[in-house]
Amino acid sequence: MKPEEIKVVPKVEETKVIPTIAEVVKELPKIVLPESAVKEVPKVPEVVPKTLENSDISGAKVNVPDIKIIGNGDSFQLLCKAYSKTEGWMKSCKAYQINGLGCIVQVTTQQGDNVAEALCFVPGTSVIDDVNGGRKLVWSETTKRS
Repeated sequence: MKPEEIKVVPKVEETKVIPTIAEVVKELPKIVLPESAVKEVPKVPEVVPKTLENSDISGAKVNVPDIKIIGNGDSFQLLCKAYSKTEGWMKSCKAYQINGLGCIVQVTTQQGDNVAEALCFVPGTSVIDDVNGGRKLVWSETTKRS
């Protein structure tokens, strides 16, 4: 046989079994932290249930002790509202009047911690007083209509 005809076949080593993550974790030494590295977990402040009955800023100031207000908190006027403390739900409709143009209307629905809101512009309307201390939208005589 000539040297060029000799083929070198590599030696086949045993195949290694790859350990699972669970097996690797079992082999890890337990990590011990020095006491100086362990910090006390800060206490989470107790969550106070939301105040559902607020209808304007003056009422919110009485019912919500840590309220912060920037600007005119009563810019949106409450049209109507219904809520149940025992069932934890609230629905409201508010309007922001833009004189000469119309109103932006905001509808809010809250069930427990879930809140949904929607906004729309209603041209040619204004806000007037209604029954039960509420308000309503009406066609405005001073608004330009196309």
